[in-house]
Amino acid sequence: MISKIVGFFSFFLFLMALEANELDFNAGVNSSFGNSYDFYSFSENTLDLNIFYKNFQSWVQYEYSNPPDIGFPINDIRKFRMEYDSKNFLIKLGDIYEIWGRGLSLNQFDDQTTNFDNGLRGLFIEYNKNPFTISHINGSSEFWNLGFDLRVPYFKDKHNMIANRFQYEKGTFTLGLTQLQSNEVHSKQDLNTANVSHKINGFYTSLFMKNFDYFIEYVDKISTEEVISIGSLPNDSLKHGYGLYANYNIYLGSWGFLSEYKKYAFDSFHGDQNADDYGNQILYQQMPSLGKEHNSTLLGRLSHNYNFNDERGVQYELNGSFYDISLTAQYAHLSRNQTWESMSGPFDWVRKPLKSNLPSTDISSLPYYENYQELSGYFLSDQLYFKLGRGGNKEVIGTNWYYNGLQTDTTLTTTFNYDTSYSIYLPDYPIITIDSLVDTSSTSYNINAKNWRESKSYTIPFELNYSMSNGYTFGIGFQYQERKLVEKREGNAKSYNVAQSKWIMVNPDDHSETFKSSVSQLSYDGQNKSTQFNRLISLTVSKASKWSFSLTQDWTNAYEVQNVDPYYNPLEALIYGDLKYFTGDRDKVKPPSFIQDKWLSAEFIYYITSSQRISIMYGSIQGGLFCSNGICRLIPSFNDGLKIGYSASF
Repeated sequence: MISKIVGFFSFFLFLMALEANELDFNAGVNSSFGNSYDFYSFSENTLDLNIFYKNFQSWVQYEYSNPPDIGFPINDIRKFRMEYDSKNFLIKLGDIYEIWGRGLSLNQFDDQTTNFDNGLRGLFIEYNKNPFTISHINGSSEFWNLGFDLRVPYFKDKHNMIANRFQYEKGTFTLGLTQLQSNEVHSKQDLNTANVSHKINGFYTSLFMKNFDYFIEYVDKISTEEVISIGSLPNDSLKHGYGLYANYNIYLGSWGFLSEYKKYAFDSFHGDQNADDYGNQILYQQMPSLGKEHNSTLLGRLSHNYNFNDERGVQYELNGSFYDISLTAQYAHLSRNQTWESMSGPFDWVRKPLKSNLPSTDISSLPYYENYQELSGYFLSDQLYFKLGRGGNKEVIGTNWYYNGLQTDTTLTTTFNYDTSYSIYLPDYPIITIDSLVDTSSTSYNINAKNWRESKSYTIPFELNYSMSNGYTFGIGFQYQERKLVEKREGNAKSYNVAQSKWIMVNPDDHSETFKSSVSQLSYDGQNKSTQFNRLISLTVSKASKWSFSLTQDWTNAYEVQNVDPYYNPLEALIYGDLKYFTGDRDKVKPPSFIQDKWLSAEFIYYITSSQRISIMYGSIQGGLFCSNGICRLIPSFNDGLKIGYSASF
């Protein structure tokens, strides 16, 4: 395969060399290296080459990574594409990335930070003659998903996909029809496979006017599993679902009001999705999340883990400016498409569809709320920039039980009657006759038992930058966050006895007595903490187009799961003023306790030329949840390590 690609590019370059005056190209290099004391090491190197000649364009990406930050070691051509664009035709051969509508049927991108890549290798053909556009894609993909390891993928799903789109565009009005079919070989938890066929049909429409615009997209999806055992029943629908997204926006002067609605109902399950939940939304479908993606580190760590299979929601956002100050205000409310209630105990669950099309506030529908407000602007002849925000969110993370029904207690009463007589044959031994009478009685009473986990927080990010006329800029950033994570219980039953299959009452003698409890899930060194206080401060000094230096400290007072940093480095000792470290009186392997809740890092960036940059980072990074385009990944902490990066474009 590689030799064919190289041969094709060589022939392509030879033809273009005949008219070299119309030949153009650019290239880019990215290289990064990281190593830390907790065995978190990586080395990633990519080379991108783009060649342009008349109506032709080609792109190839070579990667050498051993190992990468996330994924498998590679020393090969990773991506390539060749394109021909004429007046009415566009043809692409190689690695294809397209988006149709808002992505309910097709939205492809490559994000190496989250290890998400849903492109396919194949053929794309598009014919465009105003006002009509006809597009066709077919090819294959291999999607790797993470297992227990946060860095090495485990599950592999193979797709053979074919898709078509018809689009009509007249002025500012657009109407599109989409069709996608993919035959998947799905990898289950035990690494056995299932053959699944997915069929997605949909449409989208939009209209843009001076003071308003709207967009609506709907898709219907059917999945069918192939049964290959002898004597099996005919194939039947495995799952049937749909997705709806709409937005409506109004513009008045310098102000805009944006509103969005979604309802994704491709599949549903009470707990988290695993590899055995197949036949649902597939990775070609990457839809609007209706949540705000923040550039604040602390807000990003508490991002909602969006459920593209089973979630509905609304989002509103107001943007505008007054007196050179920009304002943003956002609110979102999401939930599952149904409530989930326990059947008898906390193990069997039944779902009940919501009665309206709006998101629910019921605890068992796992509601999520977020709001964010921000002010930003320039002062002092645009030399001073500030940004002040406030973000809050509340989420029901999961339910352990949620039961409202009857429990019946059965009582057995046995009465014994004794009759004694003597046998004429054995007069010294009495004969005892026992008669028993069994009475059965039962009592039924109502049980109301709820147990769930809930997270609630608010965050204040602040940023201030002052730019001097000589090109120097001084900046400070500060983020403050308070978070509560609790397990809540309420009702007249406090727990469930699995052995007896019975709810344990708060008061066995009074079934009407109820209780409420809230227990924090946060702790530090084994001691319970009611509130987690997170803070992050960064100081930056830079010279325009030359260099920048930043120092960042991140610290907390509580954890869900506490990891001990067993190493101590000179940067931490210098900033914390620990002179014993430098005099040799401090045990460097057994650091003082005051650094266990802090992460300190320094980064220097130097611009060799306008198109070449090198960066060096030394220190510790806490890690945590990182989300991009609705895809979230848990990034492991990076303790006392070094990262070096180089990038260039030619």
